[in-house]
Amino acid sequence: MTPGEISWVGLLTLMVDGPDLPVRGVISSRDGDDTSRQYFGWAVIGGQPMPVFAGFASAVDAEPGAMPPDEPDPAEQEPVLIRVWRAGRRVRLERPDGRPSLIVGDSECWRFRGDDPVPVVAPSSAVVYQGNGTDLLDRREANSFVGNDFTRPTGPVGSTTFLGRPAYTVELAPPSHKPYPLQLVVDAETGLVLQQRNDGFGSVDEWVEIAVGEPLDDELFRWQGPSVPEAHDWPDPEREWHADQARRLEWFRANVAPLPLRLELDLGVFVHEHDPDGSFQASIGEDHLGMLARRPSSDAEWELRWDEVQHRWSAGGWDWALTWREGQLTEAGLASLKQALGRT
Repeated sequence: MTPGEISWVGLLTLMVDGPDLPVRGVISSRDGDDTSRQYFGWAVIGGQPMPVFAGFASAVDAEPGAMPPDEPDPAEQEPVLIRVWRAGRRVRLERPDGRPSLIVGDSECWRFRGDDPVPVVAPSSAVVYQGNGTDLLDRREANSFVGNDFTRPTGPVGSTTFLGRPAYTVELAPPSHKPYPLQLVVDAETGLVLQQRNDGFGSVDEWVEIAVGEPLDDELFRWQGPSVPEAHDWPDPEREWHADQARRLEWFRANVAPLPLRLELDLGVFVHEHDPDGSFQASIGEDHLGMLARRPSSDAEWELRWDEVQHRWSAGGWDWALTWREGQLTEAGLASLKQALGRT
């Protein structure tokens, strides 16, 4: 059975304002070649709780800040499967083996990490439905169809049957910076997206099992066991980065050579400007490793508009200025440069 005709505006209204009926089932997600879908950054919005992402492309229980795995061959990649229950804003996600991954209640949510049976608790307002097809659980917002990023149909709305349910089909045109359109299958009763595909990339998020309208037990959306506060779960990325760099440098010292490394360089010069009085400004080395300038000796202020002037000296009727952007220029290195410039 297929639904009757509907306009694009009518389908938008259904996706945004459709009836909120209880839903349970299984969502499958396969990334294909669309690497932009695979990993997510982490951000803190001032005054708001740290976002809790409902899914991750590499694994449902991936750790925040973890390094992504090597990209799989799309032809060999197994889809990620998640068992889901949804009643309004309340959601429960489980791995295929029945272990919970995320429970979203009325005011709190509980996120389970790896094999740790103790979840992290956070405000339910922090949940973001993104990754592993979990955005199929969230009703589309009207502002998500503003602009030109998959917001305009390439043709009329069609009709189909999906998992035995009447549904609509529509293809959305990509923005100018993306190559392929997006295909949607929308449930005719609820307005939920049943399938979201990008045939050009070979990616697809879809319900593979679904039941709509069945009453769901309130206990599905509660966690009665122990939990740890959200703040205890988040690493300090900057501190961890510095600690990791220190470990790498220590390895280099022990296995390669003492630090810092010291060596002589042959440096090219790119003259930006020069004047008849002999003044000039120039870059030194590739990628503007340093900046060098001179002018006739003067007591007047010398404004170079550089970020920083590290060395100034006067010799032979000239004022000199130098900045060095990479590493540290030693006293011996500075003396060598002065000598190369013909001034000691």
